[in-house]
Amino acid sequence: MKNLLKFICILSTCCISAQINKDTTFIRLEQEIAIAPNDSLKVAALLALSEYEYDHDFSNAKQLLHQVFKMITPQNELQWAKAKIIQGVLYRREGLYPKAIEAYLEAQHIYKSQNDLWNISDIYHNIGMVYRYQKESQKAIATYRQSIKIKKTLGDTHGIAASYNMMGVSYKHLKKMDSALFCYQKARTLFESIKSIEDVQRVDHNMINVYTLQKEYKKAEALALVYLADSKVYHKKHSLSSAYYILANINRKTNRLDRALKYADSSLQVATQEGFRERIAKAYLRKSYIYSLQQDYKNAYYDYRKFNRHSDSIFNIENIKKIQALELNHQFDQQRLKDSLAYVQSKREIEHTAQDEASQKRWFMLLFILALISGLVIALLLKRIYRNKALIIEEKLAKEKAQKDLLDQKIKAQKEDTKRLIADNSMRLSFKQELLNKLKNDILPLVPDDTKQAILSLSSELHMQISTENKLSGLHDKVDEVNAEFDTKLRTLYPNLTKTEREVCALLRLNLSIKEIMTIRNVSVDSVKSTRYRIRKKLGLTSKDELEKFIQNLS
Repeated sequence: MKNLLKFICILSTCCISAQINKDTTFIRLEQEIAIAPNDSLKVAALLALSEYEYDHDFSNAKQLLHQVFKMITPQNELQWAKAKIIQGVLYRREGLYPKAIEAYLEAQHIYKSQNDLWNISDIYHNIGMVYRYQKESQKAIATYRQSIKIKKTLGDTHGIAASYNMMGVSYKHLKKMDSALFCYQKARTLFESIKSIEDVQRVDHNMINVYTLQKEYKKAEALALVYLADSKVYHKKHSLSSAYYILANINRKTNRLDRALKYADSSLQVATQEGFRERIAKAYLRKSYIYSLQQDYKNAYYDYRKFNRHSDSIFNIENIKKIQALELNHQFDQQRLKDSLAYVQSKREIEHTAQDEASQKRWFMLLFILALISGLVIALLLKRIYRNKALIIEEKLAKEKAQKDLLDQKIKAQKEDTKRLIADNSMRLSFKQELLNKLKNDILPLVPDDTKQAILSLSSELHMQISTENKLSGLHDKVDEVNAEFDTKLRTLYPNLTKTEREVCALLRLNLSIKEIMTIRNVSVDSVKSTRYRIRKKLGLTSKDELEKFIQNLS
């Protein structure tokens, strides 16, 4: 029951992950195909989707490419060449190496006529891949070097790294481990420089075989399990088959034969579904060897015959590993009598196993349906959550807009008040000026001499007040201008100053006297002096320092 619950949790997680991480690339390319206004653009989108799909859905990639070849002719040179490159990759995955080489060379001929070095270098890389699968490692290395030479002139860092990565695989086949490790490190450094995480993982996957050969099986298995997980997440069937095969090999070397056999079966199943002939042959060979270690010579012999059939169809080599086949035949003869006695019992066991598998399949289907329903429910809940979040954000934006409008209205009202105050001040100045003129011109000549001095003193004070107010009325704009920068400066340098103290500093910066500051702020002389004292103390000035000079020197 625990295992059942664990399986449901894992399956639900996978469904949710698949729903959230929707394959946007596939959807985008399908939409481009659907809305393409002409055949040329449709073919371009079909080629892009075919190239994307040969890592994810091999059969679909073949169908898409077949559709492309029905729509274009060799006269459409560039699209034809692109289609031939994709065709070469598909042939290579199917183990049809001569056809793959033929497709690559046809594309290369077109690109050479166009002097398209970028694609020519890619074709060299692909041909090197074919040589690698044919186990012609020296040829593969020479071809990768040709690709790297061209890519260096183009500054194609990704292409250079990819060729170094595959060159490392070929050196590994030649047992030149130092050269292989050098190539892998070079490739890894280049991929990291362009932040290509997926390609860095590919290099790490190739390091699995190096660790296996060095008998560092824990490191190899850890990387292989990561490789397997990545292949499942990105739905890369060829990589998935390879990952299962590598894990089968590691478990075989660590004598965990049952697990090795399960991984080999998984590799074979994926390869058979996708038509990866070279992978099919390798899986049968691995299973045959594992069966022989388990002393199950009958299955070993059958799987080895299947390996021979598939391998011959790929490499066209007769009597591969004849000695091993003879040994298996001999061991099979010895076991034939034992197998015949156990046949009836094994038949019953097989029937019972088949029934169990059918029952398990029904349970798995039921669990899958339940998990799918759970995934859909969760997806709907997530959608509702996202919708509620969007509504909250809209309400917040509306509230902020209302607050902004209210603030704008307050600012507008303050501007109107300021204008009214300026107008009132102008009227008072005008009145005081008329009063002064009347004192001087009309009243002063008429009064006795003993009161003239008092009137003159009053006129002098009135004149000084008018001058001060005229001066102060012109200072409003300057105070605002100073405060725009100076207040920010004071906040930064002396954060303990209060707003009042900063305003007084701004007025001192304009070289105003204590009396003028008193008039502007409508406070007493003592209040201004007290504020000056606090400012000096907070600025850390001594008795010898001049406050006005210090403030004016602040830049």
